[in-house]
Amino acid sequence: MTPRPNPTPVLPRRAGFTLIEMIAVILIIGILAIILVPRMLGLGETARIHTTRAWLEQIGGAVNEYELKFGDYPPSSWPEAFGPAPNATNLGAEVLVQSLWSRDWGGVSLADDKFCDLDADQARKPVSKLPSAQLFELQDEWRNPIAYIHRRDYDKQHEYVTLDGETGEVVDGTLTAAKNPDTKGFRHPQKFQLISAGPDGRFGTADDIGNWQAESEE
Repeated sequence: MTPRPNPTPVLPRRAGFTLIEMIAVILIIGILAIILVPRMLGLGETARIHTTRAWLEQIGGAVNEYELKFGDYPPSSWPEAFGPAPNATNLGAEVLVQSLWSRDWGGVSLADDKFCDLDADQARKPVSKLPSAQLFELQDEWRNPIAYIHRRDYDKQHEYVTLDGETGEVVDGTLTAAKNPDTKGFRHPQKFQLISAGPDGRFGTADDIGNWQAESEE
């Protein structure tokens, strides 16, 4: 009889990864995280900026509708008809909401789901068709009030409270109407300004977002 050849020995299967391979995978994941996470966070912040600019345009459209109805934009100083002002902070933003939701104006095209009240104040009684006497502001993507300044108040200093972008703490700040660095004149000299404090939550810094930017970049 012809002898049969010996069968090829079956090598045992390798189970799982070796320690060196696992370390290599962990290192690769770590490197990718270092590279990609900051970029993803940056894209998230960029999206918030674009969303806020679009929101400023919507608010600006509602303010223009108001002007067509009443012949002037909503005031940014506290009207005597509202009674005594509870404090001096966030006034322009608060008066804007009370004006757009006023009893005389039923045409506001804005949703009422973006209210905030960072300085936690209220009027003595409701001064708009909103049933609450709480003085709301319209907020940006960082939950801060969007400042509103009528052209009559461009030369005044306005007090606002915001949430610091790093610490989340409530901070006091002031702002004045923005100027064109080339002409030195006010932006929107015959209209109004809407200003978000931007990612850092501080008015008067380089990352502020204004309604003139939203319009110029479309």
